[in-house]
Amino acid sequence: MKKLFYLLLALPLFVACTENNEEPKPEPQKKAQLILTSDEVMNFKAEGGQGLIDYTLVNPQEGVEFAAQCEADWISDFVFGEDITFVVAANEDEDRETKITITYAEASMEVTIKQAKKAEEPAAPAIVITSENPMEFDMNGGIGTITYTIENPVQGVSLTASANVNWISQVTVQSEKIIFQVAANTGAAREGVITATYGMLEEKITVKQAEYVAPAPVFTFNPASLEVSFEGGAQSVAYTIENAIEGAEVVATCEAAWVSNLVAANGTMTFDVAANEESLRQAIIVLTYGDYAFEYVVKQLPANYNPGLNYLAFTVVEAWADLKEGGHVWNVTFVEHDDLLGDMQTVISFYIEEANVHSLVSGSYSSAEGTILLNNASHNGYSTYRANASLATDISDASFVVAVDTDAQTISFDGSFQAGNDIVALSYSGAVRGMDLTGNTSNEVNCTEWKRFDKNYQDTTECIFTGRSSDNALEIMFHIQHSGGTKVIPAGTYEVAPYQQLGDVLANSSTVTYNSVKGSLSSGSITVTHLRGQYLFEFDITDEYGRRFTGSYAGELGNGGVNP
Repeated sequence: MKKLFYLLLALPLFVACTENNEEPKPEPQKKAQLILTSDEVMNFKAEGGQGLIDYTLVNPQEGVEFAAQCEADWISDFVFGEDITFVVAANEDEDRETKITITYAEASMEVTIKQAKKAEEPAAPAIVITSENPMEFDMNGGIGTITYTIENPVQGVSLTASANVNWISQVTVQSEKIIFQVAANTGAAREGVITATYGMLEEKITVKQAEYVAPAPVFTFNPASLEVSFEGGAQSVAYTIENAIEGAEVVATCEAAWVSNLVAANGTMTFDVAANEESLRQAIIVLTYGDYAFEYVVKQLPANYNPGLNYLAFTVVEAWADLKEGGHVWNVTFVEHDDLLGDMQTVISFYIEEANVHSLVSGSYSSAEGTILLNNASHNGYSTYRANASLATDISDASFVVAVDTDAQTISFDGSFQAGNDIVALSYSGAVRGMDLTGNTSNEVNCTEWKRFDKNYQDTTECIFTGRSSDNALEIMFHIQHSGGTKVIPAGTYEVAPYQQLGDVLANSSTVTYNSVKGSLSSGSITVTHLRGQYLFEFDITDEYGRRFTGSYAGELGNGGVNP
């Protein structure tokens, strides 16, 4: 072996003895010694590798070899020479430790081997866009903001961004956001891309901009609206147009017969107003300009104009009606929209001699003739101005002209009323919910074709179900009270009668809605027959307005009704 200095030190003694011609005495065999000259503890990374043990051997012995012992199978390939080498396998698990024991004859030395666990690979960075993609802009453009986050950032790497079109400019990267400018568009719709770059990573954000559309024209009138005295006469109104349309001309029209000779050109609108011998009235002049239309309001005071009163115009946005007083009174509710007060409801009560008609008939109605009913000491449910507000006021005078168009299924109202110090002009033309404007005067309706026939409620003593015709014109809600003690409705005939807790009746709380007019039952019956797992309903009923309805239904009850 390599370090045999003890043997060399003994050599001069041997020579000296020889020179004295004395026979040398044999030296006793000394024990071998192993001295570890490298670290007692050796540390390895998870990937492993080759290890080296440095040592000194004292008193080597002929024929003796080195040996290595280690219980760990991840230590292998020992090679003995001037150094002892070995191999540490890669570590795929947690931290680990073992010992290597080197022996030579009776000598030994021990080395501790430690190996670190496999290190987790750092997570890859990522650009996460947290704003919308694509981003959309109108033709006017503007400033855009892209928000982002960087997951698992890498030290020393920064985000950059750029656009691929020149109409996206001033692209600036800030902390967690990218700011950019989109120019106004003067042509077709267009699309660009902003690319965010982080090292080798890229994220693309699409920017879309709508096509250029010429701004809508704006009309300004002077005066903003016109109030004309009852004498009428020639009128002139100035107007200006912003965002003019090349080649377009202004065309003025008005449906009111008392407005005539209407001309609009070169920034001036002229027309004649006839003398007013009636109540306050209002007309709408429509100015058509290209594909746009603008309205101008002309109000004319009555001949009996009183400067101590307020003359107002009522613009109706919705109307509905309810038939009252045994079918003699139509309460028509007109809804106006007020920017401050919201939707205001005004009720005009029209009285008709014939009961239970399907709608008002064309003609003139007035409070003076008794065909418009006003509130009085015994009745407070008639004509009321803004009835749904704290400003509700009784109407003291009213007159209207009503015209029904059965072909268009519309009805028009034109008139005025007085409520307190307000004189209000009201005009409306259109559908009125609750009135049948079809012109059908028959009170006989038969139905055997149903769109739905559903159970609404059912227990052991009663059942409420609804049938709706296939054309949606008829809806009947039957309320059957029975004493069968079962959810299956007993077969039999149920006569219309007041609601009873016990007994077999068709309750008069049942209703019929036909062409939006709803009425309670007044007489008639429904017969129930059990089929195989189904019902047969046959009815002949009359509602409170004298309308008679007959028909039948055979089938199951929808919506989970219990069937026989």
